[in-house]
Amino acid sequence: PGVPAPLSGSGRAHSLAHVLEIALAQAGPSLGYDAVMGISGLAFRTPADPWAPGLTAEEAAAAVEALNAALEPGLELHRAGGDLTPDRAIDLVAACIDGGRPCAALGWGSVKESWSVICGYDRARGRLLGHCVLDTPREQYESWPPTLELLITMPGRPGPSGPGALAEAVRRAGDAWEQTGRERYGRWVAAVHALDAAPPPEHVAAVELLADARNAAAAFVAALAERREAIPAAWLSRAAERYREIVELLEAADVPRTSEALALLDDEPARRAWADSLAAVARTEEAAAHDLRMSLTADDPPGDADGC
Repeated sequence: PGVPAPLSGSGRAHSLAHVLEIALAQAGPSLGYDAVMGISGLAFRTPADPWAPGLTAEEAAAAVEALNAALEPGLELHRAGGDLTPDRAIDLVAACIDGGRPCAALGWGSVKESWSVICGYDRARGRLLGHCVLDTPREQYESWPPTLELLITMPGRPGPSGPGALAEAVRRAGDAWEQTGRERYGRWVAAVHALDAAPPPEHVAAVELLADARNAAAAFVAALAERREAIPAAWLSRAAERYREIVELLEAADVPRTSEALALLDDEPARRAWADSLAAVARTEEAAAHDLRMSLTADDPPGDADGC
């Protein structure tokens, strides 16, 4: 009892991080949304496809693996088609719930496309109990069969693994631009240029996820700066400012974050302007990644001539 439902429109667009924030607050360290996003790497993710911007199973697994670097014991991810049969799902959930540890599930409940928090089980009826992402707060649990795509469990009460995990999170964040960010932005800009009409509605979700991620990145990196020595703190603070600039660019009046704004991209000059704005965001991303990497190695603080 007392496990809150994840709420849409609460500044937490990534349902995986939102649900893990809730579960960890009940079972272990209360990291908060920004920390879950930052340590897992989701704060620095760029959607792989602007027409299908949601997390893939592989990206969810990578986020859990990254988060586990900061937790001891870590989380466990179970997939349908592997060990995640309905009977096994109830057994896994029961072991966690009996120890006071909620679980996270995808493909369950009334909102199967988003992650849900699992708060209980009913063996007699073959049901799991929990909360899907809701528009308004609600205390009553949903009750559904244990047919899931993915399940995240906590085999024990997790605690922090040590300060090295935060430095590793910064290193991964700095590398994310080279590994996936540059190429994904390039494909996004090219896709917008190639359109001959307004993009599909999923484009709004892509912008929302990106803005949410970089808002979390700004808060996470700024919080790290407060805990570091002067030189790395200066680089981290500048990276945080760059992420705030990205959010401002994505919240500009001409950015398609609503269906009404999306319809305006039916005009070719508007699409070209949006592609140019995306390219500007990408340049700021590259500069932020540079600052993150410098925070780990630089012997001097940033100067006016430093950066990308």
